[in-house]
Amino acid sequence: MQLYKYYRVLTTLLLLLFTSPLWAQYAYPKREFRGVWVATLDNIDWPSKQGLSADEQKKEFISLLDFHKLNGMNAVIVQVRSEGDALYPSKYTPWSKSLSGKQGVSPTPYYNPLRFMISEAHKRGMEFHAWINPFRALSNYVNEDPAYNHITRSHPEWIITYGDLKIINPGIPAARRHIIKVIKELLMDYDIDALHIDDYFYPYPIKGASLSDYSTYKTYRGAYSNIADWRRHNINEFIKDVHEVIVKNKPMVKFGVSPFGVWRNQKESKAGSPTNSAYTCYDHLYADTRLWLQKGWIDYIAPQAYQNTSHKRIPYQPLIEWWAKNTFGKHLYVGHATYRVGNKYEDGWDSNKEIPTQVRINRSNKAHGSIMYNSSSLLMNRQHVTDSIRNNLFYVPALPPRMPWIDNVPPNKPYNVQVSQTTKGVVLTWQAPIRASDGDTPSYYVIYSTKSRKPDINNPLDILAVIPASQRYYFDTEARSTNSFYYAITSLDRLFNESIPVIPDNKKNKNSAVITSGR
Repeated sequence: MQLYKYYRVLTTLLLLLFTSPLWAQYAYPKREFRGVWVATLDNIDWPSKQGLSADEQKKEFISLLDFHKLNGMNAVIVQVRSEGDALYPSKYTPWSKSLSGKQGVSPTPYYNPLRFMISEAHKRGMEFHAWINPFRALSNYVNEDPAYNHITRSHPEWIITYGDLKIINPGIPAARRHIIKVIKELLMDYDIDALHIDDYFYPYPIKGASLSDYSTYKTYRGAYSNIADWRRHNINEFIKDVHEVIVKNKPMVKFGVSPFGVWRNQKESKAGSPTNSAYTCYDHLYADTRLWLQKGWIDYIAPQAYQNTSHKRIPYQPLIEWWAKNTFGKHLYVGHATYRVGNKYEDGWDSNKEIPTQVRINRSNKAHGSIMYNSSSLLMNRQHVTDSIRNNLFYVPALPPRMPWIDNVPPNKPYNVQVSQTTKGVVLTWQAPIRASDGDTPSYYVIYSTKSRKPDINNPLDILAVIPASQRYYFDTEARSTNSFYYAITSLDRLFNESIPVIPDNKKNKNSAVITSGR
């Protein structure tokens, strides 16, 4: 009997600990970006193969979203332009061959894949980041048959051949302006949450190959006496122009870049990271990523920290600690190499502890989130990496971090919230609020629910669901009566600013108030 008494006391203390807001915020932050890259080049992730029917493509993408929603993801980063092509109808670029099997041919029967994908992501409360490769024209030109309107045919004078690649020459102003037009079309025609650019600016070095842009340099160098500085200037101008076109046309759209993980080593710059990488963004890809954060041209950086925690030249933890100190107030979403997990030929990756360790390093350094490369690697679940993400790391839901420099005005709260008993369980209904002072209406609603206490909107353990604003009801099939749970509901705008909560006036929590301090 005495032993049982101590057991009851211990379990009660553990329950209080694991459901306390303090513990929840330490182990599971309420605000955390959780994304996954979905590559379409060569059908790496989606569609599974070329030539699938439209219905088969849709079915696969819905399955992919549902899978990652169960994994705790709140965003997908989908490659919509991989090599001078598009997963949507465009005035400037041909259809991607990843869909039909032939570049320039639309899916059959016809549909707009991008519009479909955005809609399905938003239905699940997930952000859609449109990932583009701005300068890559062909990834392997020897085996390609470009469409008649592909950039390599319409403007061959803009193209550089480098190894197996054909790239759009970043040093030609007219070529950069063309890409800006492609981006503007994407912004204006689609309800994307963010524009995302990866690490392909100037190409990665190939031993024995030279970049044949010296004649372009002589034509456009201006005051630059050093070709490396001129190349960096070209990419800086491009990033600045992208930032400006977003701010001018769709200021609520986020802009993020996912570069190679190392900006510069300390041996090249006192401001660099304590790494010893063979090449760097600044010196070899001509991408001054740190400057873009300093200038406020990008809203988030997602460095590809694809080396593990025991890597000798680019150890994970010192690199993340450096990035956390060099974001200049913008967001840091760390890129993880889940595709390397289980690789017995790379030291440090044959462990089921590597990715959990990395995510915890991110959190201890107050990084704003993680992005997993890639979708297929999570489906494979090597070393149970997906199990770790789903059942531990991302087990508790999280909202994407706020970006107050874009929008700092919360939406108004929903009103006329009602709780009713049905044969399927308890249903919550409500009405949409009026527009906020900045004109925003909700994009999503958050339902909070607890059984033994009042909901605390600071505690992610209390989040029951995030649902699209088009849905103004929620069935709680776990509740047997209106007295079973406490509830609260808030509005979210598209930048995930959150309203003050409303608590339904059901019998159990009538006239109660949820905890709101410190949100």
